[in-house]
Amino acid sequence: MKLIHYVVFSCLSFLLLAGFVYASDPVEKEKYIEITVTPGDTLWELANKYRDSHHLSTNEFIDWVMDVNHLPNEKIVTGEKLVIPVLKSEAENALVVSK
Repeated sequence: MKLIHYVVFSCLSFLLLAGFVYASDPVEKEKYIEITVTPGDTLWELANKYRDSHHLSTNEFIDWVMDVNHLPNEKIVTGEKLVIPVLKSEAENALVVSK
């Protein structure tokens, strides 16, 4: 019986530790592009505008932006700078292709 408790406790401890390691792995913001919010922008519109570069669903895009930029809600303000889930290398490739 003690062995079962030990095994269960060990497994739960490992899962808890793994969760902390995963959650504490911050996004390297310098790898992603930063945009300045323009009048009329919404997170939904930004997700659609950059759809070909981020490969996320609209909700995943919005959740990522809110989490990384520490936004309390989906409201964004003109002039605000936001890091979005588009790698700088992806943006540069898209720019070269569009020329």
